[in-house]
Amino acid sequence: MRTGVDIVKINRIREILDRKRSSFYKKIFTENEIGYFERKNHDPKTVAGHFASKEAISKLLGTGIGAVSWKDIEVLHDKKNKPYIRQNEKLKNMLKLLNIDLIELTISHEDEYAIAFAVGYKDENKIHRNIPNEIKEILPKRKPDTHKGTYGRVGIIAGSKGMTGSAYLAATAALKSGSGLVYSIVPEELSDIMSVKFTEIIVKSYNDIDACLNHLEKIDGLVLGPGLGQDYYKKDLVERILTQFKGPIVLDADGINLIDNPKVLFNREGITVITPHPGELARLLNTDTKEIQKKRIYYSKYTSNKYNVITVLKGNETLVSSNDELYKNETGNPGMATAGSGDVLSGMIISFICQGIEPFKACKLATYSHGLAGDLAKEEKGEYGLVATDILDFIPKALRLIEN
Repeated sequence: MRTGVDIVKINRIREILDRKRSSFYKKIFTENEIGYFERKNHDPKTVAGHFASKEAISKLLGTGIGAVSWKDIEVLHDKKNKPYIRQNEKLKNMLKLLNIDLIELTISHEDEYAIAFAVGYKDENKIHRNIPNEIKEILPKRKPDTHKGTYGRVGIIAGSKGMTGSAYLAATAALKSGSGLVYSIVPEELSDIMSVKFTEIIVKSYNDIDACLNHLEKIDGLVLGPGLGQDYYKKDLVERILTQFKGPIVLDADGINLIDNPKVLFNREGITVITPHPGELARLLNTDTKEIQKKRIYYSKYTSNKYNVITVLKGNETLVSSNDELYKNETGNPGMATAGSGDVLSGMIISFICQGIEPFKACKLATYSHGLAGDLAKEEKGEYGLVATDILDFIPKALRLIEN
């Protein structure tokens, strides 16, 4: 928030109006403002208030008159005669650099002086007003008579030595997206590390594939793959989970790369969501990344139809495809092109699915709110320094904006 204040002696303005009103008006005020003065019989108090307002705005900008001209700052009045500033392109651009959307202006008078006080601030409801109804309608209202089990038991099979961040990001994203119980299922060698990293998330460890599968008996849905690593053991792990676990699975990163025979996706009984970036989808389809990028919509639909999956093709304007349905996401920014951002998205998708949202709609909501969280983080921190944990931090605010 920024402020500007100015005080003008009314007699000074009265003298100017008496001697050179026409040239004064022409230099300082717009035609709309001059028309307002005429309706007020050229009252010096009114003119002084407008003059002080322009000075106050220039001080709010921190430039003074010069970088911004008198006429770039236009003071108008609404139907209740409340003053406001109409922003031309030059003023809008200057305010944008200061991260300001709105200006509140107050003008006061007494016998000798006119005082203008301006406050510029970020409109926190701006993003909320632009949220599409098709997204708002997906997020359900919570009922009072619920408990942690009501909102799903999510499992995150992710992480390997040197890649514990993937497991942390996906699991924390699921928790921050509303899941009641989240389990981080990791190799035994990571158990102590993850137990230290987590507070609210339950850590389960395994030393063989059967032990891992045993942890899935009471799990409603899974994220499988982020930071998992690639070797023959992990290939067997992924294939057996895809074959034996009947609940929804969000397959990401190494989970996609470890698939030798994509028919395992088509033959699954449960819902499968794959979340590839273009390179991962190119490997799955045995083509190249440039070809995927040239025909993103085509390959998203092609993959969904061929393998009976929901495809979330990440990148600028992330696509969600399922059979004949297609959604193109419009939130997000280049700062989100950072390690771990996709892990956050995977955790959000499985969270919404396990809360009972229809899977395609859950993917729409997750991609939109993931991008919105990134946009909120960008507003505070900028694009260059934005990291995946910043996206995590803004998930609750993004969901609050959608909910409200």
